[in-house]
Amino acid sequence: MSSLSRRAILMGGAASMMLRSRPLAALPLPGPSDTFTDSVGVNVHISSEPYASHFDRFHELLAASGIRHLRDELRPGNDLDRWRALNERSGVLFNVVVSPATNTVLEMMTYLAALGIERVSAIEGQNEGNSDWFLSLPLAKPGWSNVVVNYQREVHAALRARYAAAELPLLSPSVINWKPADVALLRPAAQFSDAVAIHSYVQKAQEPETTNDYAAVSWYLHNMRDAFKPGAPALATECGYCNVVKPGTSGVSETAAALYLPRLLLNNFRLGILRTFLYEFFDGGTDPNDGEHHWGLVRNDGSPKPGYHAIRNLLSALKGARRANNDPPLRVASTAPDLRHIAFQDAQGQPLLAVWRAVRCWNVEKAEDIPVPTEPIDIAVDGPAASLSFNRPNDDAEWRRVPVTDGHATIPLDGRVAIIRRSS
Repeated sequence: MSSLSRRAILMGGAASMMLRSRPLAALPLPGPSDTFTDSVGVNVHISSEPYASHFDRFHELLAASGIRHLRDELRPGNDLDRWRALNERSGVLFNVVVSPATNTVLEMMTYLAALGIERVSAIEGQNEGNSDWFLSLPLAKPGWSNVVVNYQREVHAALRARYAAAELPLLSPSVINWKPADVALLRPAAQFSDAVAIHSYVQKAQEPETTNDYAAVSWYLHNMRDAFKPGAPALATECGYCNVVKPGTSGVSETAAALYLPRLLLNNFRLGILRTFLYEFFDGGTDPNDGEHHWGLVRNDGSPKPGYHAIRNLLSALKGARRANNDPPLRVASTAPDLRHIAFQDAQGQPLLAVWRAVRCWNVEKAEDIPVPTEPIDIAVDGPAASLSFNRPNDDAEWRRVPVTDGHATIPLDGRVAIIRRSS
């Protein structure tokens, strides 16, 4: 199933970009947050199914997940009470996608005033205006890119007449990820965009750390961000893995997705992406052969997939953790080329280390999981420590001890992320 048809459904889209959880703490542009949990978001469709009729279940699962940034589209008929409830009960913030197909600029401003901008992290321009869906609309007949650019200019003027960029940033319009040439048509909107929205899907079920064209984060930054507004702050407002499994397609098993999703979030954070919004929270349907129905962290019936549990455990293990300064006391001493790591410190200033291997866990041609053998990873430890503890979010929330000998500890690592800390 092509990713085009799935994302055409999202035209208008929506959820986040400045940290205002409880307690409120603003993240001004242009730099990324150094707090990992603030970099994680998910796409939702609160006014559509299954969210609309299973709102309490959605809220329950969302609150438990630790995800506090949602992307959803503005529609004048949205139930603002539900949006407010998510913010007031769980500190959720919204990255609000706007579109001339669903709201006028006046309707947008009225909506924001009613919702309260303290609940909004960012406004985002037209979602994939080069999709077949948008191109089919009468309003796009004068030329889709002209319509999108003009709307972005009008949105920018209205927002800046009332709100500063640091108070309510405006993200760029986005294009379909396999149509990079269309970025040039939207370039006039760059001056009306505080940050750039990219949709960094892998095209052939590759691992998140791939270097392939039309898949690597670096490729998207070069072709989608720098071709629009070089060096600007970037958000991945859509990315993820479909769970419809067929040989040679872009789908992966729920098992492989659970391995890849924590790595995707960490890898994007490592590369400076402001925020990553996974597509999406709930599966859109139940047809086993329809790729549009199976991008969720949670199945259509409300049962969590393994990827949901992995992300919940990852956010719990790194709750409040900030990127560490130079010379962290926990370091990866192994030199294998597939190793990736990020040094953090927790809210008390204690060191944390996220470590993973950029290995492929899914065989695209055979449509089957790839068993990844465990490799021993050497962790160097500065200062006195009898042992370290490590957590594998894919397994559970448990922390396991390993001894420290002569300033070193060994962590077993396969395709799963490991979070490491000093033992208490």
